[in-house]
Amino acid sequence: MTTQFTRAALMGAVGSFTLLAATAATAQTAATTTPAPAEATEAETIVVRAARPIAESDRAALLVQRASPSLVSVLSADEAGRLSDQNIAYAVGRLPGVGVQRDQGQARYINLRGLPNRYVTVSFDGLNVVSPEGRATRFDNIPSALASQVVVSKAITADMPGDTVAGNVDIKTRSAFDYKGRKITGGVQLGLVEYGGGEEVDASIVVSDRFMDDKVGLLAQASYYKRRMITDNFETDPMLRPGGVLSTARTTVAGVSTLCSTITPVPTACFSGSPDRRPGSETRSWAREYENKPYRLTRGNISGSLRGDWRPNDMDKLFAQVVYTQYTDDELRNNYIFRFDNGATNVTGACPAVAAPITGTGAYDICNGNTPTKGTVYGTQITGNFNSLHTKEYISTGTLGGDHKRFGWDMAWRLNFTEAEDGFDAGALPNFTSSADPRLRPTVEYDFTNPEFNTVRLYTTIVDPVTGVRSRGPRQLSIEAFPLDFNNISYRSGAGDFTQAFTGRFDAKKDFEVFGLETNFKAGFAYTTRSKKTRSSVWTATNAQILAAGRPSPTYADFALDRPFLGEMTLGYSFRYHSEARLEAYMQDLIKAGIARPIDQTDNYFNVTEEILAAYSMATFNFDWGNLVVGLRGEQTTNTGQSFNTIAGVFGLTEVSSDDVIFYPSAHLNWDVRDDVKVRIGLTTGAARPEFTTIRPNFSINDAAKTISGGNPNAQPERAVGVDAYVEWYIQPQGYFSAGVFHKQLSDVLFTQIEPFGITTLDAPGFERSTYAFSSVQNAGDGQVTGFELTYNQFAEPFVEAIKAPEWLGGFGVRATATWTESEVTVPETFAIVNGVRTSTHPERKTGLPGASDFLYNLSLVYEKYGLSARAAYQFRKAWQNGIGTYLIVNGVSVPDGNGDNYWDDDAELDISIRYEINKNLTVTFDATNVLDEAGIRYGDPRFVGTSRMEWEKYGPRYLLGLRFNF
Repeated sequence: MTTQFTRAALMGAVGSFTLLAATAATAQTAATTTPAPAEATEAETIVVRAARPIAESDRAALLVQRASPSLVSVLSADEAGRLSDQNIAYAVGRLPGVGVQRDQGQARYINLRGLPNRYVTVSFDGLNVVSPEGRATRFDNIPSALASQVVVSKAITADMPGDTVAGNVDIKTRSAFDYKGRKITGGVQLGLVEYGGGEEVDASIVVSDRFMDDKVGLLAQASYYKRRMITDNFETDPMLRPGGVLSTARTTVAGVSTLCSTITPVPTACFSGSPDRRPGSETRSWAREYENKPYRLTRGNISGSLRGDWRPNDMDKLFAQVVYTQYTDDELRNNYIFRFDNGATNVTGACPAVAAPITGTGAYDICNGNTPTKGTVYGTQITGNFNSLHTKEYISTGTLGGDHKRFGWDMAWRLNFTEAEDGFDAGALPNFTSSADPRLRPTVEYDFTNPEFNTVRLYTTIVDPVTGVRSRGPRQLSIEAFPLDFNNISYRSGAGDFTQAFTGRFDAKKDFEVFGLETNFKAGFAYTTRSKKTRSSVWTATNAQILAAGRPSPTYADFALDRPFLGEMTLGYSFRYHSEARLEAYMQDLIKAGIARPIDQTDNYFNVTEEILAAYSMATFNFDWGNLVVGLRGEQTTNTGQSFNTIAGVFGLTEVSSDDVIFYPSAHLNWDVRDDVKVRIGLTTGAARPEFTTIRPNFSINDAAKTISGGNPNAQPERAVGVDAYVEWYIQPQGYFSAGVFHKQLSDVLFTQIEPFGITTLDAPGFERSTYAFSSVQNAGDGQVTGFELTYNQFAEPFVEAIKAPEWLGGFGVRATATWTESEVTVPETFAIVNGVRTSTHPERKTGLPGASDFLYNLSLVYEKYGLSARAAYQFRKAWQNGIGTYLIVNGVSVPDGNGDNYWDDDAELDISIRYEINKNLTVTFDATNVLDEAGIRYGDPRFVGTSRMEWEKYGPRYLLGLRFNF
């Protein structure tokens, strides 16, 4: 199937791609004189064989990437204007240096070149927006259908905001001028989720046209996505403190309250966690609790955008655009927690010759045959939480803008208003607990020998009425064989964080001659103001309140559904799902009757405002061999915060403010070694501003524990200096290879620190709070990340033609990326407060940066020919650190206080996409996602817990079949 086109005809054949690439290239932050590939003359004949959306997308992406004045990776949509992955996190996860963080198997956050996700910013058409959650941008709330192209800037220039440390993800939306005349495109896919048999729906449409002699263009876009899914999940929370020492544990020595971890040897009074103090306990890690969390989830995205363009003449372009995107997550969770440490007593000394009869739970005593991975616990407490959680996140952004040519200058202005919300409601959350009578609690056999499958079995507990000796009775296959007593129920409505932002921006550029060099000069300024506040309404009812109102205590049977288990894992017992409707109706009745009472949320309120005034200038000096881009940006930031606190016994509004000025120099050298080979060297600076919740002026006081926690309005941005060195080879006629090294040096990294509060502001009669331990986030560490990156894209067609092999072989292609990183962050010395004095609990230590994998790669095998476009894409990410924990020095040994540093295990996913073009207007589609069904596994510090799992979950494959249209 071979067709010949002239250059003009080719432009029509590849549709919007070449036009899109050219439009995006001219919109880059600075001009470049790097020569584009040699243009064919009108007389040239170019051969195009059928539709090749992946190849055409690659070409459009490479044109933008090559013309960029700094290091970027670009992802373009296919012919229908749609990326094949459902959300932006999935899509950019195919690019080099991008690691994906998943939630319930769904791509959510990204780590760019081994840096934490809070260092990645997001923008729409070059204007930065704050994610509904805050600094850590969530990308699962942005459907890929919204984007025509995604540009990931890894080395920023002076005309970009300075709060970009790892990089910026810019989502390019569409304009009617991306197409020639009327355009209607989109598609519908219907599918099945293997776990639970839930349905999946994915639909999108773009309608575009031009009017008034091509002076006015209108474009509308909409998308809808919904998936019902099941998640299999278990968690095993290890007790990592040898002997159970707690960082806040105290005992009295010579009449003085003393921190336990400072006493050698640690006295018996200090042990409040794991009671195991027999020989060898220093290396044993017992599970404090085991829990199953079978999820029923319904997740969805919708998006819509409307853009109008007016181009009255060749000198002026005006546009107005609104974009709305929304993510929803309805989560129903039956959470059963088996507490193995409840009622356990301290066990000391070597095991006796004859094991003592079991009169307690016996969870942690190796003398009765138990080990950390297998054993029996008699009379285990069960806690049941039955959650109905509803999350709604949205971003609504509107922009007015214009581009003008006047007085020899190219000028652009933008006015943007953005609103975002991270909403969280909980219709009714009841809590049940086992009876105190051990005969009504189960005897639990736990088996954690297989780290991929921790499980329990339940038996009746028999208690001798005379001796109190416990033994195992018959096995029970239903958890409802063990009654749970009702404790309380809560309801949360209208909760969430609400953000509003306004940005005004002006940019101007002009070509000059400086010292005989053709120079592109660009300068501009911007003003941004953002405010973030939290709100919530909560009602609760306890069992005592319900009984006092003359009503009976509810039982779980009142809310249970007779529905079989929808998951795939073997639980070791059966259970019944809860009815969200029954629970909510019950809670609404309690509220209406006045039994459920509102809880004052004033103490949790905050309102933080951030104002940024920025100005920059930059110049691109053009040489015969390439160009040099240098620039300087300055930003003045003013933060103000409001919250309610009780100060000196008086409750009232607290207001604070702070400001800083930061300058961001940058330089980028682009050397055209050959027409098809480019070397890039970049030097950049950036600063990640603290999270809004970090700089809030809230304080929480615990007089019993003598602690204060809260925000730190004086927290400063985390600073970064980076250097990049890359070589890019644009292989003709269409291929790409790049290799590069990068390094980021971090300073003023934020960590939670403890120190004496030190001021009397919060003192009250009888409470000298200036001596309390104050926990807050402070600039206290430094770090670095160094890495190496490879990328290779190539189709076989040129090689097939060269060796005259069968034509069908030319449809094969490969796309591969690989990134290696080494990271390190210095965790500052930690302290506790003993009698008002700050006492060291652990010296400074080094660990990895959260989000950094030693190695990650993407490998896609592609076939495009004869109307068929197929891709098998495999992503692999080596185990990576998820969070930084706390440690103690106990008897001279460093041990975790809790789980310590925690990690996500190796992550691998295989996705398959197939498109077959029936004709130029219709294409059949098939997608299979998460084909390998690899488990998501999280674990604690492997030096202490070995192969024990903190969390294990599976989600199952998903399949979609659909039809795309293009008119």
